[in-house]
Amino acid sequence: MFSGSPTGARTERRMGARRTVPIEATAYSSDWRSCGWEWGLALGPLPLYLPLCAGVRPSGTVAWPLVPRRRREKVEDKPALVLGGATLAVLGAFGVAAHAVFCAAAGGGSRWRRKAAKALRNGDVTAKMTTAACAGALLGATQFPIGRYWGESHIAGCKYHGVTAMGTRPEEVRPVIWRHDVLRDPVGFLGRLVTMRWGAADGTIAADTDHYPHGTRMHVPGYGWGVVEDRGVDIKGPHRIDLYYGRRRRALRFGRQRVDVAVEEA
Repeated sequence: MFSGSPTGARTERRMGARRTVPIEATAYSSDWRSCGWEWGLALGPLPLYLPLCAGVRPSGTVAWPLVPRRRREKVEDKPALVLGGATLAVLGAFGVAAHAVFCAAAGGGSRWRRKAAKALRNGDVTAKMTTAACAGALLGATQFPIGRYWGESHIAGCKYHGVTAMGTRPEEVRPVIWRHDVLRDPVGFLGRLVTMRWGAADGTIAADTDHYPHGTRMHVPGYGWGVVEDRGVDIKGPHRIDLYYGRRRRALRFGRQRVDVAVEEA
């Protein structure tokens, strides 16, 4: 751990409108193994979810088979509720319909075909599809069945929305498109062409906002320019920051480094 104490540490050097600070920079990505969230299957109206991510969390802990689900907001996200209900309704109806089709198409099973035809004539399949759809909609309306939840820290069990403390989506630093390394990242280059993200963009930095307020720009060697838009749970003091990468492999390539960071003065 880099303490930032005067002993053995370099002092800050003023450079006009910027100051250079020795900082321990750690790369992270939106991957669950980096951020501490996990996919979970909500158990209907019960305040529990079933973890779907197999493996060890960043802190070294392993999820229990059932994890308490918590709310940070008083009202759940309405689009998620509608989507959850519609998804389970469609899946329930599709399952019943697929079963009927399978029975009708069973090879050599004239008995199955007669049974399926009779069920179709009597309206049994339609009734089952309607029942399954209603049950799915009722269950899904309580909570979208599969979502992302914080697996660690004091907000464990709360929904993970993937936004920064400023309410923005994290961005990886990128140059203008004609300076993009096509040979190293052809997929990313094509993606930028299609989405028309041709301009340069600052990356997202997580820092202790008591020392670096939101909006503070920094230049990190090996990363580029970034803006403080988030605050990590374990980031304390002026000598630690986290750098956002869009892909886990790029974050692992940077790892953790002690670098001289140029901080723009407000």
